[in-house]
Amino acid sequence: MRSSFPIVTTNLALSDLVQVFGDEKLATALLNGLGHHTHILTTKGQSLRTRGRTTT
Repeated sequence: MRSSFPIVTTNLALSDLVQVFGDEKLATALLNGLGHHTHILTTKGQSLRTRGRTTT
C-alpha cells in the first residue's frame, strides 16, 4: 500500500494536456496512470490568487 500520494494541479482541461506532452499516446498513458484511484476536483469562478488585485 502506498504511504504517500501525488497531488497534481493544472489550469488546463485534461483534453488540452495532449499539447503539453506533444504526443496523444504518451499523454493518454500518463493520464491513465495518474487517474487510477483518483479524485478529480473541478472548480469554476475567479482565481483565489488574483482576487482583490486591481487591473492596470
